[in-house]
This record gives sequence, C-alpha cells and structure tokens, in this order.
Amino acid sequence: MALQTVAHLLTFCLSLSLLISVKNSFCNKNDTKCLSTSCQNDSTCKDFSKDSSCHCSGTAINLDKDCDHEKDPCFSSPCPGNATCVSAPGERRVLCRCPPGYSGTTCNTAIAPCGTNSCQHGGFCHQDPVHPVCICPAGYAGRFCELDHDECASSPCHNGAVCQDGINGYSCFCVPGYQGRHCDLEVDECVSEPCKNEATCLNEIGRYTCICPHDYSGVNCELEVDECRSQPCVSGATCQNAVEARFCDCAPGLLGDGCELSTDECASGPCLHGGLCVDGANRYSCNCMGSGFTGTHCETLMPPCWSKPCHNNATCEDSADNYTCHCWPGYTGAQCETDIDGCSSSPCQSDGECVELSSGEGHGRLAQLLSLSGRPEASGYICICPPGLTAYVAGRFGQDDSTGYAAFHLDKSYGEAFTLSMFVRTHRPSGLLLALENGTCQYIRVWLEHGRLAMLTPGSPKSLVKFVLSDGNVHLISLKIKPNRIELYQSSQNLGFISAPTWRLQRGDVLYIGGLPDRQETEVNGGFFKGCIQDIRLNNENLEFFPNSTSNAAQDAVLVNVTQGCPGDNLCEPNPCHNGGICHSLWDDFSCSCPASTAGKACQEVRWCELSPCPPRAQCQAVPRGFECIANAVFNGQSSEILFRSNGNITRELTNITFGFRTRDANAIILHAEKEPEFLNISIRDSQLLFQLQSGNSVYMLSLTSLQSVSDGVWHQVTLSMTDPRAQASRWQMQVDQRTPLVTSAVATGSLNFLKDDINIYVGERASDNTQGLRGCLSTIEISGIYLSYFENVHGFIRKPQEEQFLKISLHPVVTGCLQLNACNPDPCSHGGRCEDTYSSHHCTCPVGWSGAHCELDIDECLSNPCIHGNCSDRAAGYHCRCEPGYTGVNCESDVDNCQSHLCANGATCVSDASGYSCRCPGNFTGRFCRYTRLPSAVCGNEKTNLTCYNGGNCSEFQGEVKCVCWPGFTGEWHRRSEYPRARRCEKDIDECASDPCLNGGQCHDLLNKFQCVCDLAFAGARCELDLADDLLSDVFASIGSVTLALLLILFLAVVASVVAANKRATQGSYSPSRQEKDGSRVEMWSMTSPPAMERLI
Repeated sequence: MALQTVAHLLTFCLSLSLLISVKNSFCNKNDTKCLSTSCQNDSTCKDFSKDSSCHCSGTAINLDKDCDHEKDPCFSSPCPGNATCVSAPGERRVLCRCPPGYSGTTCNTAIAPCGTNSCQHGGFCHQDPVHPVCICPAGYAGRFCELDHDECASSPCHNGAVCQDGINGYSCFCVPGYQGRHCDLEVDECVSEPCKNEATCLNEIGRYTCICPHDYSGVNCELEVDECRSQPCVSGATCQNAVEARFCDCAPGLLGDGCELSTDECASGPCLHGGLCVDGANRYSCNCMGSGFTGTHCETLMPPCWSKPCHNNATCEDSADNYTCHCWPGYTGAQCETDIDGCSSSPCQSDGECVELSSGEGHGRLAQLLSLSGRPEASGYICICPPGLTAYVAGRFGQDDSTGYAAFHLDKSYGEAFTLSMFVRTHRPSGLLLALENGTCQYIRVWLEHGRLAMLTPGSPKSLVKFVLSDGNVHLISLKIKPNRIELYQSSQNLGFISAPTWRLQRGDVLYIGGLPDRQETEVNGGFFKGCIQDIRLNNENLEFFPNSTSNAAQDAVLVNVTQGCPGDNLCEPNPCHNGGICHSLWDDFSCSCPASTAGKACQEVRWCELSPCPPRAQCQAVPRGFECIANAVFNGQSSEILFRSNGNITRELTNITFGFRTRDANAIILHAEKEPEFLNISIRDSQLLFQLQSGNSVYMLSLTSLQSVSDGVWHQVTLSMTDPRAQASRWQMQVDQRTPLVTSAVATGSLNFLKDDINIYVGERASDNTQGLRGCLSTIEISGIYLSYFENVHGFIRKPQEEQFLKISLHPVVTGCLQLNACNPDPCSHGGRCEDTYSSHHCTCPVGWSGAHCELDIDECLSNPCIHGNCSDRAAGYHCRCEPGYTGVNCESDVDNCQSHLCANGATCVSDASGYSCRCPGNFTGRFCRYTRLPSAVCGNEKTNLTCYNGGNCSEFQGEVKCVCWPGFTGEWHRRSEYPRARRCEKDIDECASDPCLNGGQCHDLLNKFQCVCDLAFAGARCELDLADDLLSDVFASIGSVTLALLLILFLAVVASVVAANKRATQGSYSPSRQEKDGSRVEMWSMTSPPAMERLI
C-alpha cells in the first residue's frame, strides 16, 4: 500500500513536471501578470501577487476588468428637448442631432424662417416644414449660399499652371510650353520649323533646341562654322571654307590635311644611270656628275669630249663615234700630250728671244701677241724681237662702228702653192676676213659666220668649220693653198679643207682684208669686219698696214678707215645694261653687273620666279619673256566650269596639249571648245580617256581612246600631239603615262590654231553631250607651251609680261591643292568612320555617336538636353533617360497614366500625378479609395457665417468660435476663411497606414480610425512585432529532457498534451488573447466577450 502510494506520488510529480515543461514550451515564461496589451483604452494595469486589474482612465464606470467597454456619454442625456444624442466610439464626446428649427452644440439656437432670412448670391429660400432652406445657384454653397464654391480645390490645372477661381468655373493660366483648358497639352515649338540647314529641332517645355549639323552653329543653326578660324593650314597654305569641310590650298610639293607633309618627288627614283636625285618644292633635279650621262633624268650618254681627254688646254672636237684633239702650239700627239720643245734649235735670229709656248709663261704671253714683236710658229715657239728690229703693228677695223678695209696689190707671182696667215681678234660673229681675186675672177673668200670660219671658192660648196673665233681672243688663221686643195688652220689645228680648181696667184692680183670696196659684195660675205688683224704673211713675207723705214714689207697697203693699234670701243656709252645693271667696259665688249633676279649679257632677262609673283598655293613656271602660275585644281563635279580665252596675241602654231589628272569618275568632262565647224573635246567615257577633234577643212571628226582605264584615282599624264606639226593636216597621237604603244588616229585633221581666235575654252565642265563635270584633280593644262593658268592677274602680284597668253575669264576662284596620293591610305578615320578621298584632303563620315575630322570625338548626346522630365546619361552612340516619377518614354516625354490600375471605388474619379494617383470621391463617399460612406454633416453658425462639418463631425459654437468636432479617424484642411482660422471640416479620412506601422514585412490595411496588420507566418502581434520561430525553437529544446523522463507515462501525458494543445490553438488567429497577455495585462479568457461591430451614421 505504501509502495503504491509512492508510485502514485512519483507519477504525479513526473506529470506535473512534464506539464510545466510543455506549457513553458508554448507560452512566454513571464511571471508578471500584466502584459502589454491586457488593458485597453489607455487604462493602467496593476499587478498583484495572484492577479491583476485594469484601472481605466477617463471613464466613470468600469464595465469589465479590461476597460474595453466604457460608460455611454449619452447616458446623462446631455442634449435637451427633442435633440438626439450621438456618442463617438472610444471617446467621451457627444454630438447633439438637433430637431428641425434648432441648431448649435446643444441645439438651443432657434433657426429663423424665410421671412427674416435672405439667401445670398441669388439663392432661393424654400420654407421647409421644419426650417428654411436656401437653394443656391451654381457655384455657391452654404446655408445661406454665402460660400463661393472653390472650383480650384480639385487642382484642375496641370503642369504648374495657376488656377483662378470664378463663379461656377475656373481659369487656368499656363506656364510657357503648355496650352489647353487645363494646360495639359504641350506646345510644340518645332511646328514653325525654326531650325535651319537640316538641323534637328528638339521640342522642350516653353522652348526649343536646335541640334546643329557639324558645320553650323547658332540658336537656329543659321551660322556656318568657320573651319578656318583655328588656322589649320601651315607652310603658308591658304585655308578655304567649303560645305561641311575646309580645304588647305597647299603649295605644289606639299600635301596633308594642313599641308604639313612634303612630297618626296625622288621617291619614284626618276634619275637614271646612278644620277643623284635632289628633292625640291614640287620638283626634283638629277645631278648626273660622274655618271657619264646628261639630260633631265641622266638618260643621254655624254659625248666623248665630256671626259676632257685632250691635254694641255687642247680643244676637243666630237665626231660621230670618236673625238679629235686640236693642240696648242708646242704640243703634239693624239691627245696633245707631247711637248715639241721648239726652242731647242735656237731658231730666233738677231738675238731675238725664243719663248716656248708649251711653258706656262709662253702660253700666258700669247694673249699679248698684238703688242709683241714676234709671232708663234707651228713648231710651238715665238720669237720676241729686240728693240730696233721689225715690229708688226696691228690694224684696227670698224672702230666706233665705221666701215673700212685694206687692199694689198701684189707686185709678183706666188704660183700654185703658197701660204697665207694672220692674227685675228674680234667679238663680232660676222665679217669678211680676206678675199683673193683679180679683175675678172674670185679665187677665195674667208669670213666669219655665226662666229665660225666660212670658206668659199668658185665651183665648190661653202665650207663652215665648227671652231668659234669671235670670243675676243687672239687666233692665228692660216690658209695652205695647194693644187686642187685648200686647207684651213687655226694655229696648228687643221680645221678642214675644200677641193678647188688649180689657180695661180699672179702679179696684179689683190688681197682684200676686212672688206671690199663694194658694200653690197661685202654684205654678202658677212659684212665689214670689226676687230684687229696683225702680222699678215704671204709665204713668210710680211704685208704691213703701217710700214716704217726699217721694215721689209713686201707690199704697200691701201687703207680705208683702218687705224693703227688695237684699241677697243667703249660700248658702255650709252649704257647697254637693262633693269639697272652697271656696265663695265671691255675690249670691244662690255659686261653688266646685274641686279638680283635679272640675267643675260645686258640684264635683259628677268628671273620672274625669283620675285615670287604667284600666290602661295601656286608654283611659278618660267616661260619665254615671262612666267606662269601653275597648280593642281580640285573639281567637285558641281562647281561652275572655268572659262579661258586667248588674248589675241598668240602667234605660234598650236599642235599639242599636255596635262595630268586623277579621278574615280567613269564619265566626266575635262576640256571643251567649239566653234563651228571646229570642235575639241577631251573627256572620260566609260573609264577611258577620249579625245575628239575636228579642225581645219577636215570632213571627219578625229577620235582617240586610251588603251587603259584612267578612273582609278591615281595621277595620269597625258600628251596629245600632231604626228607632223609642220603640216596643215596631220594624224594625231595619244600618249598616257609615257607608255607605248601610242594611240594614233586613222584620219588626219588640222591643228588647234582655231583656239587663237575669240573662242571659249571650258575646263572641268560644259560638254555638248551633258556629261557631268569632273570630280577630281586636274593639273594646269599646257597648249603648245602656253599654260591655261587657274590664277588671273591677282591684285598685289606682278602681272604676267609675256605676250602670248590664255586668259582666265571666269571670276570665281579655283580650289587648288590637290594631293598627290590617296588621302584615305592609310585610313585616317577612327571608330569605324568611312573615309572619302576628297582629292585635296579626306572626309570622314562618322558613325552615330562620333564626330571630329577623324571621328575621334565622342558626341555627348546629353548636351541637347533630350530628357524632358528626367536625367540624361551619355552612352556610346546614344543616351539613356532616367525619368522622374510620373513620366515615361525614350525622352521622358509621356505622362505615366497611374490610373490604369487604380482602386478608386464607388464611381470616384482617378487623378494621376507624379507620385501616383488620388481618388476624387463623389459626395457621399470618402476615404483614400472612396470606399466609405460619408457620415452625416452638420451646419452651424448664423445667416452670415456658417460652417459645415462632414463625416458626422459635430458643429459647435462656444464664445463666438465655431468649430467641428471630428469623429475619430477623420480630420480636415484648415478652413481658409479668415473668420474661422482654426476650423477643420472633418472631410478627410485619416490614413492610419501612412506611418507604416506594420513591422517585419507585415502588410497594412487602413480601416476607420485604425489599421490592421496582416503578418507573415513567422510573426504575430498587432504590429507583427513577435517572432514566433525563436521562442518555439528554444523552448522545445529545453523540454526534451522532461519529455524523455515521461516516456513510461505516455498515455497519460498524451491526454494532458491534447488539452494543452487545444488551449494553444484557441489563442491563434487575427485575435489572440495570449499575445495580448504577452503585451499587456493578464486576460481572463473565460470572461472575454467580443466587442460589438462599429456602426456608421449615415
């Protein structure tokens, strides 16, 4: 029995332990009896040892222990008479609903009838059986129609417009950029197309923005950008503005976008046979020294004498395949390399001085021969006679341009073989030296023709030697007459011979020196000689002009205007030097010291190109008696043609045309001239060069076509010429890039002489078959050495002095500065830009988002402010707009219609705004979404001033102050009228969810004067503040030990656990007494009653 008692006691203890453990696993272990939510309505929980109680505040009578039911304030009947008392839930305040004819807080104010009240603003008073009612006209409200209805209260004006209230209406004053009754229509400022030059117009609020193309600026893109303002051209190049570009007119030899590159004309290796190429400005020169060749490109083999094979100052004479050395006296050998040494035999008599001519002294003294008493011998020496012995005085012919001669009448015969010699010095290239004849027959005549000796005998052709004597030096001339042969020598050099019949020099024959008595006969043989002649010898017999008593002259001379000695004329009087040259007198000659940029013997040649007569972008080309300015022109296919015309002074034959060009056009016109029936046309047809000409009296038009394509964008040099330039009609030939074979016409036609007449020559355009103008480069065209210059006589520059010219008639300037190479190789365009060779430069067509001459600049698309209601972010080739709330679209240009999924109920009007939308409720509804029926309204005041309280608000008046006492959950805007500065009209339902009271992700539902939180599964509480998962997890682990000890009593424990679990489920749901107990005072679950449902007053 005792053991059984112990077992029962042990079972009871274990059960009690398990029960406590299980209960603690599901309930908060808090010893206090007061939880946070036990007492309601701001009551205070008092904790006692065994229990707790709620001390209610502001309530006279506690109906229960939790203070959730309070005494009804209407219990004391505060409203007198027939007034109905209405209490506000949860408050001690009451509202008195007055019977008809009364008003006021306690319904103690009687309402006057219609007779003593007047409705304002034309209101009509209607005597209701209870009290008078004013029927107000549209736009007015209030008990006496004293209130002007504010139509602006609903904010009908949009986009910042100002609303002006009117009678039964309103007016909207729009800000710039909007229009319409409600200012909801945006004004499109781009309708008038204010942006010029194909600019993009961007419509903005109250204004517009023009997004200009690359080459325009200004508010309306009306100003063309001055691309030359930055002075991009260097090296003196001229910058020219063009549509969407600028051009640098580079001087010949320069290229590049800014003329910063120099063309290497030597890159193609134009010099042949090892010649050295020297690069210059748009030209090159070949230094052929040491190569054995000559010519512009060292292409011509030098003659044998170029290597100077003759020694000792001998003269070299070229022959067909060899050379001949003409030795000075004292030398011999094939190259005059052997010294004769003629003085070794002491040939001079009477103590005369022998001078070896091969020595330096003798060679130098030969020039003074005319003042010496001796003469050189063929053996290479000269005898200088001592004083008192024979001296040979020179005879001066033609002094001061007089005409004269000397005649020697021979007094003996000399037979068939004899020698005649003399010293000659002259500067005049023509003149008779000697003539041998008798009264009936001419034997021989020798004269100067173009400075060279000419010899003639009857019955034989004239012999003209190459040796030039008119150089002002002394020359020994010898004639050796033999039977049937006459030989001519200069010193010991054989100049040639002629075959002549045998004749005898007899007594009575005459030797004429320097001229003939007959002037006409003299002119036939070169005219009268001008110069000096000395020491005439006939078979070593002296023929002296001025013999003296000691001389042994063989013959006496007849002299006509021959003077003694050899003085020179002063040719500096008058001054022969032109252009300010200074004259220096020489023997029968003069020398001019020429100023800079002049040349020629008399400074008569002006080096025009040294005077810089051409514009910077042109190259000066010297021409006979003048200059031309040449350059490469750029044609775009749309510019006007260039017109040329002859100046009427062209006399030369026009037999050829030379020019260069480069283009990529398959069809284009280069040059055109026409004057019926003559016709000239040079064009490109199907990528081949076409030359058409009809000239002179030819019936058929000549046509030539190039063999190769010329539309490849590289330079091509063209020469068109007559095969026989001296003929009146000839076939023509075409040569392109110096290639062979040449294209030759099958028919003949005349020259280009018709271009000398007053005929228009068009360059670059104006073809008869409407072929488009040239797009590319064209060099200065040359017609038989006369250039068609693209530069007319420019003011400030030297005028062209040459007589023969083609004049530029068209006045518009020509774009020059064409590049020698393709400007797109290598490609200068970045970021995928497409390069176009514009011949004078390049043009990059940039992809979207890039700009600049090389597409190197990233365009900031946000500069134009494209985002109307948002912030712009620049991106590669685009932009992105982050729109402000309430706007959408690529440019944030569209208002977001927040009303598409609105929750406005009961026929409310949805009004969209930037932050969302609002509901404009009809008269009988209220709340955020107009879901609640408005409570009754009350009106108080007098006939002059009154106040309407909505949603059951009680209108009261105390000590002259009228106000609305709102039901819980309602408020209103401050009354705007000055007589009620503190009045609220209870027209607004308070949003209790505005403060976001729900915690831990709970969703808040706004109710009347309260809110409800819908919690996540892991949370509970009025605000979802309780974390159920943490409490359950910790308590379960704490109870594992106790549960294990109770395994033997599982049946009993299961029953107890079921009871406890049932109690636990009774606490879960939207209303949880256990959670209230945790947050407030203790809840007596067995005495809990549900609160009555809230009623709304209609």
